[in-house]
Amino acid sequence: MTHWIRSAFWIGALKPGTEARFRQHLDTALMPAMATLPGVRSARALWPRVREDSPPEIVCQVLVEFASRADVDRMLVSPERAALRPMVLEAKAMFDGQFSHIDYEVGQP
Repeated sequence: MTHWIRSAFWIGALKPGTEARFRQHLDTALMPAMATLPGVRSARALWPRVREDSPPEIVCQVLVEFASRADVDRMLVSPERAALRPMVLEAKAMFDGQFSHIDYEVGQP
């Protein structure tokens, strides 16, 4: 059975002096809030510690899991997601770089 993961990539660098605040904001505010969005099974932030073979400068990768593509689509248009926008903008204010998403299908179709 397949499921879906929506991944957000924070590629770049944190603004000087914001490192601890950025991580605390994502771990204690944004991830718990995202986990309550319609269709979301789980949300977590990944913090790179060991880099191999010259990967991009990923500050953080966020993984949000869903049971189906329909659940991803439902979350994307939800008013609850729109309400989280100020929290995301607060994180973006501490960051210099590119913020993008990739949706993955996991498992066999």
